[in-house]
Amino acid sequence: MFKIILKYIVHLNFVIASSAGILISGIANIFTLDNYLDYGLFGFFSTLCVYNSQRLLKANMNTKTPWLKWVSKHSILIIVLCIVSGILGAYLFIRLLNDITPIVLVLVIGGTIISFFYVVRIGRKNIRELPHLKIHSIALTWTAIIVLFPMVNENIHNMEMFLFFIPAHYFYFIAVAIPFDIRDLKYDAPTQRTIPQVVGTQNAKIISIILLILIMVGLGVVSFSSLLTPLFGLAMLTQIILIAFITEKRSDFYYTILIDGGIALLGLSYLAI
Repeated sequence: MFKIILKYIVHLNFVIASSAGILISGIANIFTLDNYLDYGLFGFFSTLCVYNSQRLLKANMNTKTPWLKWVSKHSILIIVLCIVSGILGAYLFIRLLNDITPIVLVLVIGGTIISFFYVVRIGRKNIRELPHLKIHSIALTWTAIIVLFPMVNENIHNMEMFLFFIPAHYFYFIAVAIPFDIRDLKYDAPTQRTIPQVVGTQNAKIISIILLILIMVGLGVVSFSSLLTPLFGLAMLTQIILIAFITEKRSDFYYTILIDGGIALLGLSYLAI
């Protein structure tokens, strides 16, 4: 029974959605926003809707991984989940929205467009199939919604945030996305030119670990000493260890529970400040 429940939690993207919700809630807490829990719920439901919608769209394509075969089998459940989470995400977005500014519109509409065309082809290719763009489209979308949206929506103007905090998280999302490119090596076309395809698995792991170390030093020591808590160090160290022990034989559960779940640890460290 436990394995069945765990499979549904993972395959329905509850882990990554929870991690997104906790992280955006933690970032809102750094900005001392009273509605940080609303941001967390928005992050959870919007991520749940987007990721499950992407799975449904992928399930209709020719390449079928075991994951996508499971999605096809449970398509009705996932459609219902997409509708419910989409409605709740939209409600929370409207509730959070302070003002409809051009920047907010660019962030939300841009993130939606990238998420849609990440799996839907324009002509013969979608965004994830274009050379070198797969990982940057993920990092850009997460940075726009998880980091930038709370700042812009709450009119937070801090040059240090824009110079260090935002780029640090952009590269953090790249670092934690690299393992998934390693996992997808057997599915990705060579023309996608992902980091593991270009430099190899071991070098890709090294790049990811170096990025995490630089982010930990840059955020915790150089720029924002208030973030340098034991939990922050644990969150970064956990991701580093998980990435160091990646092999091509690791199961999807290793990625979707441990590595995705590790993002939640970073969010919890921000909530604990």
